[in-house]
Amino acid sequence: MRLSLAVSLSLALTASLPAAGDIPGVKLMRPDSLAGWTYGEKPPAGWTISEGKLHGCRDSTPLLSGFSAADGEQRFDWSATAEAAWRILMPEVPAGSGLELVLREGEHCAQLKDGPNVIAPGAKVGPAGGRMHTAAIRRAEGKLAVAIDGRRLYEVEIAPARRFALGLAVLGAEASLANLRAAEPAGKPLFNGKDFSGWWTPGNLGAWTVEEGELVLAHPGSGNYLRTETQFANFTLSFSYKMAKGGNSGVGIRTPRAGWPSGDGMEMQFWDRPDSEKLDKHQTMAIYGNVPPLARFDRSEDWNHVVVKADGPMVSAWVNGELVQQVNTLQHPELKHRHPQGWIGFQDHNDKIRIRDVRVLEAPPGPGLEAWRRPLPATGETVVLDRLMNPERLSVPEAVRSGVACRSIAADNSSEHVLAELAGPGAVVRVARSSDEGDLAFYFDGEDRPRLECKPADLWHAGTEISEDTGPVLTFLGYEKSLRIVLRNARNADYRIEYLRFPAGIPVTTFDGAGSGFPHGWLSAVNYRHEQFDWGVHRENDPRPRFGCEPRTIQPGRTEVLVHVPGTGIVHWTKLLAAKTVLADNDLWLEATVDGESQPAVSAPARYWFPLFAGNSDNPHGFILVDRGGPTNMLAMPFGEGITISARNCGKKPVPGIGFLVSVEPATDANREAIKARMRLRGVFQPASGDGNLWIEQAGRGRWVALVYQQPEGRPRAVDSLEIDGHPAEGWRGGTLDLFFGQAGDFRKCLSGRNGNLAWRYLILAPVEFERSLVLKSSGDKLGERLALFYVRH
Repeated sequence: MRLSLAVSLSLALTASLPAAGDIPGVKLMRPDSLAGWTYGEKPPAGWTISEGKLHGCRDSTPLLSGFSAADGEQRFDWSATAEAAWRILMPEVPAGSGLELVLREGEHCAQLKDGPNVIAPGAKVGPAGGRMHTAAIRRAEGKLAVAIDGRRLYEVEIAPARRFALGLAVLGAEASLANLRAAEPAGKPLFNGKDFSGWWTPGNLGAWTVEEGELVLAHPGSGNYLRTETQFANFTLSFSYKMAKGGNSGVGIRTPRAGWPSGDGMEMQFWDRPDSEKLDKHQTMAIYGNVPPLARFDRSEDWNHVVVKADGPMVSAWVNGELVQQVNTLQHPELKHRHPQGWIGFQDHNDKIRIRDVRVLEAPPGPGLEAWRRPLPATGETVVLDRLMNPERLSVPEAVRSGVACRSIAADNSSEHVLAELAGPGAVVRVARSSDEGDLAFYFDGEDRPRLECKPADLWHAGTEISEDTGPVLTFLGYEKSLRIVLRNARNADYRIEYLRFPAGIPVTTFDGAGSGFPHGWLSAVNYRHEQFDWGVHRENDPRPRFGCEPRTIQPGRTEVLVHVPGTGIVHWTKLLAAKTVLADNDLWLEATVDGESQPAVSAPARYWFPLFAGNSDNPHGFILVDRGGPTNMLAMPFGEGITISARNCGKKPVPGIGFLVSVEPATDANREAIKARMRLRGVFQPASGDGNLWIEQAGRGRWVALVYQQPEGRPRAVDSLEIDGHPAEGWRGGTLDLFFGQAGDFRKCLSGRNGNLAWRYLILAPVEFERSLVLKSSGDKLGERLALFYVRH
């Protein structure tokens, strides 16, 4: 039987077996952490790792691996005290209790259960004499065999179609485990060693050649992928590659035919870099841009053997037998939107590469183990970043409240100025300022010394880097108890600090360096998405259905339906298929009507839907507004009984070339009621007025998420007050519009900007919650046109 590391391995269990450390295969555990294992709703407890051994006790929480298989073998070394035993759990994929193997010294070692039934009683195993026992579990041809210390104990029949995952638990006192390895059959060759049958590329096929049975990129430079004609969903892929020093390439998986791995599927990166470099989202076996590797074991200018396993939401990778990557894509803010199947391909990244022994073992399609599909418990960090990456989460009611602290400094001396004193649990998420004077100091949880000190202009990367915007700074500075923010050595400055308060059920980790408190790969994904928007990439090839219309001419005074989607679902993004010149004035209006209501939920000039492009702007870094094939807005629109988007021509001339496209997540039986319970996006557009100071007013229960405002020349420049449920909100009175939007003059930032007199702000990080009403008043009596957007309970 050929195994996935391309070595010959005898699976006979009747003879004396070597120690697990000598068995070829892939390691399922890291020597320094529990990375690669999931652990339910709470972090693992009661486990320690020392000298490459895993130690547990009766208080240890069960562990669940991201690995599953049908035929194959797992081997490991184990020990247990007289009062203890190992439970080797093999839950059935996709669901079911599956098998359980109990390892202990004495009688009934290796007792095997299938659900509640004992199918093998095990045998007596004596003490190991100060050493660890060995165990081997082999499945092949409908049979499962178990050997302990090189002695085969039994063989039982197990239906070949059944697949099992792998978990660990301890019964009784203390137990240890080491050298856990697994091997699977390598599967069928993907490359025949002679020609490119079964492969294609939209690039230059002539760049690739075959030499001595190896796939060789002999003439690099087309910048594309050599791709399989076949689409693969769940599989184990194995191959070896060799690159020149400094070379760059990658293997793409689960990518749609016309898609690109790093944006639509997944690219497992190859990059020959010095070992001294830190692990980041570009290193070898990173899921490019989104998840850094756990470790590196690639060898420069030498052959490296790679195993990539995709199983439902679990994607894992090994280099030279060592676990270097594992992510549950359903628990990742970006990868959960990627395709569940697609081509496999190798990248031409302008560097020569040789690839050999390419094999794939296909597994049945499906969503993987049921336990893997459970959502992560919410934390302050995950709530905020998920809202930023996936604005549809803003439509979910959550008891997270925002606040504002404003401080104006005009001092004769540059002594210490307290900008904010905040009670936890909470997080600062946005800092706008008028000046770079002085030094900032952040005192967390009542500490006497600041954990974070920096120049104001350096806060964007000295703290938690959410974007590269230097002002306003988007960040996440969590605090469990309190946060005191101080400005020193400054005489003149205005600050607007926006923060969140989390309820008891949503814990937050106190800031302790960039990345503290965030799941592995989340910050990388946010940084990469912010970068991708600059190129226009915005999930335009996501797997969801599309609804839209071809461009047409809208006659004066006419309203035409552009999109109608029946049933229940969520519109994840809207795209205007038209020239940006239609955003130069208010002639073209867009209207969204949900749930069969008589009045539109949102009705406003099209340029207020896509304000960044009203000045024919190109893409900046961002999260909400982007242009690829047409101005696009990522604010989601849930609907329970259909949604209709129409165009209305309020001008005097025909408006030609108006089309529309939306990406829709249709409801399933599992989530239909949850989608119906979501808040609906509502837009209140108001014309300019010359009397009164009422800026925004919204009744009901909801969340304010955006403001687009045509500022009258010269005024108003300040907020008079914000009232929430009839009570004044702290920090809003007297705050300047420049700091609310971000800064003075024209600018384009991730969530805000200004082009001439048209300014926009998306309050994604710190939306304003209200239970009964929200009223915003200006400090002047001349108000410009504005569109306020809310998620409101229906």
